[in-house]
Amino acid sequence: MDLEAAERLERSRVDADALSWLLRMNHLTAEEVDRALGTRMGLRPLDYEAMGAILDSESSPLGPVELGHRLGISTGSATELVDRLERAGHVVRERSAQDRRRVLVTPHPNTVRRVIGELSPLLADLDDLATSFTAEEQDVIGRYLRAATEVIARHAERMASDAPGENSDARASN
Repeated sequence: MDLEAAERLERSRVDADALSWLLRMNHLTAEEVDRALGTRMGLRPLDYEAMGAILDSESSPLGPVELGHRLGISTGSATELVDRLERAGHVVRERSAQDRRRVLVTPHPNTVRRVIGELSPLLADLDDLATSFTAEEQDVIGRYLRAATEVIARHAERMASDAPGENSDARASN
């Protein structure tokens, strides 16, 4: 089945007004924001994904090996990726305070400031949108989004655990 036929089938499965379809559209639009931000920062798609993982793990920094596992690429490819991000000034390598042999990858403060600066208008608009709903409506919306996140996470975990082995270096070329 080609992509167009698959999309027609998906659209016919769900009424365009259904919450699940709107959630999917929200996800696709959020991906557009990610692509635009990555482009504005001069990052390749895999480099942007790596920066997302590094920023998300700021309270518990990743080493190149963990980053490679998270991205599904080899340790060597992850090391090259970190080298590239470090040369571009996006990350810093630091020795772990607990284990001096371990190298951790942390976001450069200027990159953090830039990401926050780029996303601040969007986040402010989303906050304004949220406050346009009553407290009761916010509770319902929040309940739906939390439950939808749990459902999506369960499916992602199942799909990852059922995934056949693949050439992990294939993603490194992105």
